[in-house]
Amino acid sequence: MKIFSATQVREWDNYTIQNEPISSIELMERAAGACFRWIREISNPGKGFIVFAGPGNNGGDGFAIARMLADHQYNVRVFHFNTPTLSSDCQVNRDRWINLRLPITDIINPEDVPPDFEKGMIIIDAIFGTGQSRPLEGLYLFACQAINKSGLPVISIDLPSGTYSDKTSADQQHIQAAFTLSLQCPKLCFFMPENGQSFGQIEILDIGLHPDYYKKTETIYHRLETGDVKKILKPREAFAHKGDFGQALLMAGSRGMMGASLLAARACLRSGAGKLYCAVPAESLSVFQSAFPDAISIPDPDSDMLTRLPDNIDRFDVIGAGPGLGKNGSTRKLVKELLTSDRPLVLDADALNIIAEDKLTGLLPKGSVITPHVGEFTRLFGETGNDFERVDLAMEKARELGIFVILKGRYTLIATPGGKGFFNTTGNPGMAKGGSGDVLTGIITGLLAQSYGVEEACKLAVCLHGIAGDLARDRYSEHAMLASDIVEEIGPAFRKLS
Repeated sequence: MKIFSATQVREWDNYTIQNEPISSIELMERAAGACFRWIREISNPGKGFIVFAGPGNNGGDGFAIARMLADHQYNVRVFHFNTPTLSSDCQVNRDRWINLRLPITDIINPEDVPPDFEKGMIIIDAIFGTGQSRPLEGLYLFACQAINKSGLPVISIDLPSGTYSDKTSADQQHIQAAFTLSLQCPKLCFFMPENGQSFGQIEILDIGLHPDYYKKTETIYHRLETGDVKKILKPREAFAHKGDFGQALLMAGSRGMMGASLLAARACLRSGAGKLYCAVPAESLSVFQSAFPDAISIPDPDSDMLTRLPDNIDRFDVIGAGPGLGKNGSTRKLVKELLTSDRPLVLDADALNIIAEDKLTGLLPKGSVITPHVGEFTRLFGETGNDFERVDLAMEKARELGIFVILKGRYTLIATPGGKGFFNTTGNPGMAKGGSGDVLTGIITGLLAQSYGVEEACKLAVCLHGIAGDLARDRYSEHAMLASDIVEEIGPAFRKLS
């Protein structure tokens, strides 16, 4: 699903008005109707609502929602920021409300905002939505503070007032929503960790904007949909053999860190690679072979760490490197050699830390995949002021270096060399445990061995990883699930996708 900017959403509104055609007030009625139907589904008749309506079209939505609720015997009161600059549609819906002789309070002074709200009420925030252009101040800030202090659940229309759609609103006061009803499409701000406590449960409501605008309008960011990922998954031919599914090499693990190598190796073969070779420190060879006989082990001359590439690396379709690798001097030389090997690469963990510390980012081969978490990303590319800037930097580096940057997080971002960004929505907080990233490295490596395109492999991998994590959560709970549980759910995740 495309993620449009606030400007593009306004253009989409105007396109719909001109090409459906429909009047702007009728379109507002349609949007309000979608919100009303959702609210009606989660509340009982007789429930009380307090609507805070701003001076723009978001306020007009609020008045229309209030009228629909009142028409269905809900107890509704409106507080309105009645400024001299009301939008025309807001004025129309304000007049409709007043003509019904229903309760309204114009907020002109701070005392117009009650210090205490009646318990059991639900607040509807229709002050600014995506029309927010500067920090809340004056009466708007006062009302925001009162709403948050009330302890009542808040339903925000489009966006909680005080937040921005396309830039950071960190460190500024805003309404804390229990629910955010986003009109027609998701907003970029939904995917930023800094806003994790701002939006509550997000619902995307279809308000019937013209489909032609969506089809023909380009955008940078997308929400990765499982329906699209299902189309990527390749069926297996009846007479296929292991050679059809590639040979992968995994360079991971060191003394005391062989668990990372095992997790990545298991995930690689679970993702469908035909044959997996694992470079293993000499002292760990027998243990590794006993723990995972499915992989072919290649012993390194060193007993504790990896120090050299295996012979004849051209036979490998892809090399995954980094989990548990360590940062010893000999391993550092190995990573630099790996970057000049001309093999497709998936790089994670200590491989990325070595690249950052030894300033080797310029050697990253075009088309390679890196999978940093926020700390690794910062070490690679530098500090950023906020989450929006970090996403911008990931996109910039993907284009500049010609690589795929998988920035791991609640909504993992895939930044592509072609300038597109895809946010994954599968997965859960239970995956925030050591080893989860090693599993993702293994999955990507296994998919690339099978001749998936790099972008396709990245999309399929992050989606599968998240689905497997969700299945592990369902089985063990977010608290108790382990990275190894994610590996065991890769098979069921494939079944769910196919």
